[in-house]
Amino acid sequence: MDENIDRLIAKTCCCPKGSLERRRRLNQLIGEIQRSGKLLRGAGLAHSDYEDALQQTWLYLCRNLCEPTTGQAYDPNRGCITTWLNAYLKRRIQDRFQKAAERAKKRMPYYRDEPLDPVETIAAPPEPPPILDDIKEWVENESRQLRKIHVRNRPDINCYVLILHRLPPERSWEDLSQQFGVGISTLSNFYQRECFPRLLAFGRSQGYL
Repeated sequence: MDENIDRLIAKTCCCPKGSLERRRRLNQLIGEIQRSGKLLRGAGLAHSDYEDALQQTWLYLCRNLCEPTTGQAYDPNRGCITTWLNAYLKRRIQDRFQKAAERAKKRMPYYRDEPLDPVETIAAPPEPPPILDDIKEWVENESRQLRKIHVRNRPDINCYVLILHRLPPERSWEDLSQQFGVGISTLSNFYQRECFPRLLAFGRSQGYL
């Protein structure tokens, strides 16, 4: 299987960046890597959080396999593809554990001797990167079509709504589960199956991947 993956990597990087053939090769490569069973599993991490970390890792692969875009390009002389991906996936898993700990901390009661200054509760709005503005514009332009793609018998749970909620600053699956009254797995699986591939296709069409 390792030899098949190495050959597929070579064929992928021979395809022009952004071409349909490269996208097909990347999808084949992701499938081979998944079947290898060599990726970190994220023991103790919620399934939805692990899936998010894994999706970030696939994006990293698409962006940096053949040429550096958001990080260092893959170098086969420094290790196999799964070693390279696991180093990135490990950091994303750690990020998810940290966010989970922060969410748990916020739910704990907090006491203080002095009155709370309202100014302290106002967070400075983060400056969104340009890609985020482009994604939001795309979501609004495609809102009619994205609203048609929804959970069975729940038109209110659609790709338009979920993509917006999962953009930074993202809402947790726990919050969305309470809002819509459905299980986390239902939301997460629908998002990964129907919404994320469309978001990924947009990123590819704009040359982000």
